[in-house]
Amino acid sequence: MKGFGERIKHFRLKRGFSQEELASQLNVSRTTISKWECSKQTPSIFDFLSLCSCFQVTLDQLIEPSSYKQDHLHDFQLLYLTRKRESDSRDDAILKLIDKQPSLKNLLLQFSSLSPALQKELLTDIIPLLKKLFSALQRQ
Repeated sequence: MKGFGERIKHFRLKRGFSQEELASQLNVSRTTISKWECSKQTPSIFDFLSLCSCFQVTLDQLIEPSSYKQDHLHDFQLLYLTRKRESDSRDDAILKLIDKQPSLKNLLLQFSSLSPALQKELLTDIIPLLKKLFSALQRQ
């Protein structure tokens, strides 16, 4: 059952268990958990069912690689959507600011047409200047 070890580790970490905590819940040794995760030993059917109970997953989710991949995809989508919502409002504020300032918009368009190396070089000069400017404005 190649790959099972990777899935058991994934679900253990997802539930926030250490190997010791999971071993305690299943009444097995930490070494047994380690052997399962390294695919050196396969759990018994009773251990499979206990793992399902601990991880709150179905047996299919635990042993079927495609279910495991679906779980990863679902986790990624949740993380992406959460971060996207947080950054969307900041991005919107920046875009509105740029839209209200045509000269800034033109400068940024010119900047975006430069080579990545030149952009990087200019940013190392521009960012410290902007920080000084904002710092001076905050003191006023």
